[in-house]
Amino acid sequence: MRILYAATGEIAVPLLRALNERGVIAAVLTAPDAPGKRGKSLVPSPVKKEALELGLEVWQPETLKKEARAYVRDLAPDALMSFCYGKIFGPMFLSLFRYTFNVHPSLLPKYRGCAPLYAAIRNLDRKSGITLQEIAPGIDEGRIYRTISFDLDGTEDLAEAESIAAGLAPSLVLPVLDEIDRIIPEEQTGEPSYTAMIGKEDGRIDFNEPAPVIHALIRACYPWPKAYCLLDEHPLYITGVYGSAFDDVEASSEEPGTVVGAVKGKGLKIATGSGYIYASRVLPPMKKEMDALSFANGCRGLCGKVLK
Repeated sequence: MRILYAATGEIAVPLLRALNERGVIAAVLTAPDAPGKRGKSLVPSPVKKEALELGLEVWQPETLKKEARAYVRDLAPDALMSFCYGKIFGPMFLSLFRYTFNVHPSLLPKYRGCAPLYAAIRNLDRKSGITLQEIAPGIDEGRIYRTISFDLDGTEDLAEAESIAAGLAPSLVLPVLDEIDRIIPEEQTGEPSYTAMIGKEDGRIDFNEPAPVIHALIRACYPWPKAYCLLDEHPLYITGVYGSAFDDVEASSEEPGTVVGAVKGKGLKIATGSGYIYASRVLPPMKKEMDALSFANGCRGLCGKVLK
């Protein structure tokens, strides 16, 4: 089998390596280089960087229309394998492949769309997973080849959850490729749910919420867009939180958002609508990310202030 591997994000790199070891990649389809976070210079995607190091052909079309279809015809791959690519495949493009596969980091039909692991953490799920499915016209509606689940213990941030899913992807995909002519994909069952694009405002903390909810938000928003609140009318990003969201919480009595104290080994103790959270890392304005106790030592009068 010769595969056109369509992927962009870091989560798709381990599967790229695994497929390359099999010698099945005809070419890599990835997003065009984009401006970096600092400066205007264009930065290649993680998949492009890895593909070039592996000596693979890399293709970065702006659209998947007529010119792209001509490229695929000349390449003549058997299959399209998509994983965190970022563009929608039209029916004419999909018709050029004998097989189509999409790796989706959720247990479908739960959390279709572009932010499944964010949603799983944000909603305090105890379990997540990855699914290998056919590519269908509707978003993540294709029939399912196989799933693998993994537990969430309430401490994972988004980057850590993506790393777990990335590491499992080869063991999800490779067995299916080995028996593709004997496997019949199954229709999805159960009530579907959907996720939307995440924006910076999704990281806004409401300290009136219960502690587990805020704990989950902080983790779901790291490394991007980062959860934040206001300290003296300036944004303060909370980038780490102590413990598990599933731990029992001590009852709180202070106004939600009050910085109660700085606790060694835990961080800033902050009152919420129900219980306390311990912010372990913060990103103050115009400074680098730091542990919360270092921030507290350099911020006089912090204890007793109310974060908004």
